[in-house]
Amino acid sequence: MKQESLPQHPREPRERRLLRGYMQTERLASFEIVIRNISARGLCGTCKGLPPIRGEFAEILLPDNRTVTATVRWVNDQVFGVEFDESINLEIMMDTLQRLRDLAERNASWEVKSKHRVSDRRPDLAALRRI
Repeated sequence: MKQESLPQHPREPRERRLLRGYMQTERLASFEIVIRNISARGLCGTCKGLPPIRGEFAEILLPDNRTVTATVRWVNDQVFGVEFDESINLEIMMDTLQRLRDLAERNASWEVKSKHRVSDRRPDLAALRRI
């Protein structure tokens, strides 16, 4: 008997990035994730602690401060993939991240200001007492 193949969606182009995000499920409180790649319909991430469970509903705070809902589709140790409930506009997210990087670079300064004074005075050896 020939096995009927499931309809496959064409794979969305992915942005390969290392981005920080946060994820929470009903079972797990908010925890930090590293987004390894992201597309309009989902992402691949990693976490340090307990991973999500396949089929679990999740809320994800993306690096551009947008929250999306998703379903965990696969898990392999601490690496997992989720599918967003609604597609996102990846260009908007990447533009926002670029603007934030540009702003940080403009406001960055390499000037080092000392908050402590360093004294190079030598102690008066005659004033020191022997113990």
